Amino acid sequence: MFVFHLFFFFLFLVFYSGGIVFVFPFFNVGSVNLDFIFVLDFLSLSFSSFVLLISSVVFLYSDFYMGGDVFYKRFLLILLAFVFSMLLLVFSFSFFSSMVGWDGLGLVSFFLVIFYNNFNSLRSGLLTVLSNRFGDLGMLFSFFFMFLVGSWSFLNFSFGGVVFLSFFIIFAAMTKSAQFPFSAWLPAAMAAPTPVSSLVHSSTLVTAGVYLLIRYYYSLKFIFSSFLFCSFSLFTMFCTGVLAVYDSDIKSIVAMSTLSQLGFMMFSVSSGEWMLGFFHMVCHALYKSLLFLKCGSFLILGFGSQDLRFKGSISFSSPFFFIIFIFSSLSLFGFPFLTGFFSKDFILEFSFLGGGGVIFFFLLFFSCCFSLVYSLKIFFWGLFFYKSMFSMLSFFSLSSVVLGIFFLFSWSVFWGGYFGFLVFFDSLFFVFSFFSVLTFLVFFFGGVFAYFLMNFTFGFFSFVFSDFFFLFSFSSFYSSCFVANLLGVLKFDFLWMELFGPKVLLNLNSISYFAVKFESNVWKMFYLFLGVVFIFLVFYFFCF
Repeated sequence: MFVFHLFFFFLFLVFYSGGIVFVFPFFNVGSVNLDFIFVLDFLSLSFSSFVLLISSVVFLYSDFYMGGDVFYKRFLLILLAFVFSMLLLVFSFSFFSSMVGWDGLGLVSFFLVIFYNNFNSLRSGLLTVLSNRFGDLGMLFSFFFMFLVGSWSFLNFSFGGVVFLSFFIIFAAMTKSAQFPFSAWLPAAMAAPTPVSSLVHSSTLVTAGVYLLIRYYYSLKFIFSSFLFCSFSLFTMFCTGVLAVYDSDIKSIVAMSTLSQLGFMMFSVSSGEWMLGFFHMVCHALYKSLLFLKCGSFLILGFGSQDLRFKGSISFSSPFFFIIFIFSSLSLFGFPFLTGFFSKDFILEFSFLGGGGVIFFFLLFFSCCFSLVYSLKIFFWGLFFYKSMFSMLSFFSLSSVVLGIFFLFSWSVFWGGYFGFLVFFDSLFFVFSFFSVLTFLVFFFGGVFAYFLMNFTFGFFSFVFSDFFFLFSFSSFYSSCFVANLLGVLKFDFLWMELFGPKVLLNLNSISYFAVKFESNVWKMFYLFLGVVFIFLVFYFFCF
């Protein structure tokens, strides 16, 4: 895969200003041609080269991490199908071929999440696949609408038809990229092996929605300026940043940071800066994959423990990989002149110059501050806090793993800035004003937040944060009930006499139980939370 990475990166430099389209006829239905159309252009070649780079390192790491598993070969085949589905989506230039790659990602991700045969993995896999299937309805409705009209081009639709298609495509992209209120499935997907999490959170599943919006940007751009789309992305970024500050699970913190950065990408695309959103997506894929690989190494050293409060001796037992982890964290919150700095700084400047209101300004600013807070939290807890016992494992026994991680480390820390100036220099400009010091203001306020929140007791808010702002309960219970009622999942011997006989008393008991739950603090807080969100939307709509 590394050879393919070099090949596609070379083609990207060659076809930077142009592209080649390949058409493979599949079959015809009346006047509608269902063809596989693939394109080699700037977007597909650049992003696919980084997907293959990260995948090659993940496959090398999987040999070390899961080489002793009984079903290791099965795992490699499923992981290979996962990467192939993502590449099929990246190179697709028609809605039909994009649907194949899109559904392939959702199906294969379910098999990867339930790879460990236990109840927790099955529950997480069902939540993942049901949430993604719910979002895939948008793609299916768009596909059948285009099929009925007989055209795959947006130019052949009226204004109402374009709005209809745009709504469902954006809905599908928000679900696949785990935007609020569909964010609960991404932390649940952490039940998959760590190499899978490294791929899912960096360059494959969650970035598919962002890539789809970038690919169809010029067809959907008049929808991107909507207040609702920007609000969802900013709300996702802000809430997950708060949860990452609260959490103490090292993998969960990195997962919440993924959700926060996905909201940042979505906000960039919705603000009209799709090129900067794409640049940030590529940069984020590099250092986020490295963060997850290092999390897996720390889990092995800590005998499977994920509690960050007992990782204090990481800097002593494995200083080399701790340094790699720290530099990746610095790149995550945009430390000056690292890879993450160039993409985040440009997005901040362009977003603030483009306007959007005071509320958008503060949400985006404090969300970036939270990214600094949880990065500093990992740094200080891993360096200065409680010492713990570790196994005497040497990661240098596999030179290929060390070489791949070091190569990925060089990309994620240093070469990202060079790549950005090489590719995006003609579409960027520098603003030397108040907005040019926003990054340093983020550092200052983020450091102040980190100082006060390091020993802060959340108290009552711990109840709200532990349930992911009630999204876990909402997604797990209501989605399963909705699907069960929709499909009519009943026992074969569930007779009418049972339903209207003794079952009546049981149903009345269930209604009483629901009434009691409605009066409990859980439901009160849930509806209070929804009320605050509604008031915020109404306030912004009438005041700005």
